[in-house]
Amino acid sequence: MVHLPLQKTYFLPVNLLIGLLEIHRRKGLLKALEGSVKTLTLESEAGSVLVTEYGARILGVFIGERQNPFWVAKNLSDLISRRDWNIGGNRLWVSPERRFYYRKPDSFEEWLCQSSLDPGSWSIVSSSGKSVDLEGEAELEDFASQTRIRLSFSRRFSINGTRVRRGLEHVWIRVRDAMVAKGQVKNGINLWSLTQVRPGESRSGTVIIPTRRGAKPIHYFGKIPGDRLKVSSDHVSFKIDGAAIYKLGIAPEDIAQPGCSRILYYVEHGKNEVFLLSMSTMMAPVSQEECLDVAKADPDGPKGCVQSYNSGSDLCFGEIELHFKPAVRVKDYFISYADSDIDVFAGKRGEVLRLLRKIVPKPFLF
Repeated sequence: MVHLPLQKTYFLPVNLLIGLLEIHRRKGLLKALEGSVKTLTLESEAGSVLVTEYGARILGVFIGERQNPFWVAKNLSDLISRRDWNIGGNRLWVSPERRFYYRKPDSFEEWLCQSSLDPGSWSIVSSSGKSVDLEGEAELEDFASQTRIRLSFSRRFSINGTRVRRGLEHVWIRVRDAMVAKGQVKNGINLWSLTQVRPGESRSGTVIIPTRRGAKPIHYFGKIPGDRLKVSSDHVSFKIDGAAIYKLGIAPEDIAQPGCSRILYYVEHGKNEVFLLSMSTMMAPVSQEECLDVAKADPDGPKGCVQSYNSGSDLCFGEIELHFKPAVRVKDYFISYADSDIDVFAGKRGEVLRLLRKIVPKPFLF
């Protein structure tokens, strides 16, 4: 019989668990970032928002003593030292993915995020206690046309917050993203906002997208199993557990209110740590012609303006995503800006569910 070294196999997981728990809290996250990146905190009556100059991220939202509902990588300092993009939070990318993220776009092979885009070269140019402005520049390769594009970006985050009622608090973030592109832009380019989220205490959470009756989900990476996807009369639900890779899309024609996209995420991290996250915009594509991001599983099929991603178990996160209208050509430039809102509600289960049911009367939750 082989006797395992019990002491070693016990303490390593516990230490890792403690580290993960700490990084979900404001102090622990700030400690993990200390000496690595420039950070700035926006404060409101209800909570705070942590912004990093690195990658122009909203890396955390903290309401009272509750944990961060955003996913954040556990090895932050190591990733930052390597200029890795995948540190978590809310970020700004450009689309379509096929042209800018696959070295072999025809076959959707050799995916990468170009470091000139993310983490890029961002700077905080102005700030107050309630808002912050960041600017960045990038040179991006279009792998499909084998051309290069010069890009200038700006992001503005503004915070407000309130205690809605006893047992429910709200932090609201207004985001304004802008882009100017110069070069040989072929077949369009658009802004793309993504927020990484964590599965809940029970190892799952639910993405909810309000839709019209008869909505037909788009299976971006292949067929999403029935135990992960539910189509109801007024919404689509998608399971987030970070256990298998799937991606969901909803076409602009299936959005409940054309041009006004919204994606919700409901998750429970504890008795008084139930969250409802919302990303919304009134500047979404209204047709397939305005939607640029093709599905890997069916490049000639319908395209989505709202998307959600579930990662594999190596990282264990989900994403809620908004695509915006394509950039408009003005002489030698392509110009785009988009306003969107990130709303974070936190509180007791009953209060959060009551709010959710005002948006979707009978939500299906995984």
